[in-house]
Amino acid sequence: MVLEALISILLFSIGILAIVGLQAASIKNTASAKYRTDASLLVNQVIGQMWVSNKINANLVANFSSPSGANYVAWASSVAQALPGVSGVSANAPTIAIDASNNVTITLFWQAPGEAAAHNYTAIAVVTD
Repeated sequence: MVLEALISILLFSIGILAIVGLQAASIKNTASAKYRTDASLLVNQVIGQMWVSNKINANLVANFSSPSGANYVAWASSVAQALPGVSGVSANAPTIAIDASNNVTITLFWQAPGEAAAHNYTAIAVVTD
């Protein structure tokens, strides 16, 4: 009888540990989804700013192109506050590339705490009149 009780406690303990492990994985996946959503919102924010600004190519490049555009600098600082592992001088700094046809490529990088590799989110838009 005591042996049966010990075995049942052991099985119950293994079940509880499995549930705790699933909870930890769930929290990690939720954080990952939040970072992807934040990246999407930040990219859409800067694309919206481009749409309401002067859409002449020279102005877009001067204001939004990385690393020195005036609007880019302000936006990059909000990106650094919202996503982990992002700073203006690191390899994880966001980039905005604008070609002569106003094709805009925006790439955000972030690195969650405890992860070895950085994640990225890339969006491509055409900003025209």
